[in-house]
Amino acid sequence: MKPIEIQIHQVSGQLGLNITKPNINLKITAPDIQMKTTPVNLDLTIEPPEIFIDSRAAFDSMGLQGVYSFGNSLAEEAKQACVQGIEQRVSVMHQMEDPHTGSIGEIIAAASKPPEKQVVIGLSPSVGPDISAKLGTIKGTYTPARIDATVKEGTITNNFTWGKVDIYMEREPSIDIRT
Repeated sequence: MKPIEIQIHQVSGQLGLNITKPNINLKITAPDIQMKTTPVNLDLTIEPPEIFIDSRAAFDSMGLQGVYSFGNSLAEEAKQACVQGIEQRVSVMHQMEDPHTGSIGEIIAAASKPPEKQVVIGLSPSVGPDISAKLGTIKGTYTPARIDATVKEGTITNNFTWGKVDIYMEREPSIDIRT
């Protein structure tokens, strides 16, 4: 008898894994703030005060005069001096005509003598100056400071894919028996 020879050939099965890792894909957009500032503005319109001093009455009370008043009084004095000069010349001529009045030199010397004049010196006026004032004004326009802001919020976008494991048969198990 011959022995039976049995050959057994066994192949183990083999599993394969297909692994997909999880993926986190974050897209981040930063927030955006846009600011526009307007500074404070103050516009002032100033009208200065005015002070009016009329000292003509005070000057007149002291015998002093303002420019126009002094000019007018000098013009009046000039008119009177002119009239008096004419009268004096006529008087001198009449004296020269009369032989009993004296010599021509004496007549001219007497006529050339300046007239006496009374001058009053006073330093304090009896009437005060007329003082008036117009108040000044300040008009202002105030514009407060401003901040105009535009805010664009940031965003976070999550693109997440789950990981997975796929199992497949890479090699089928088998048993091969031969005799």
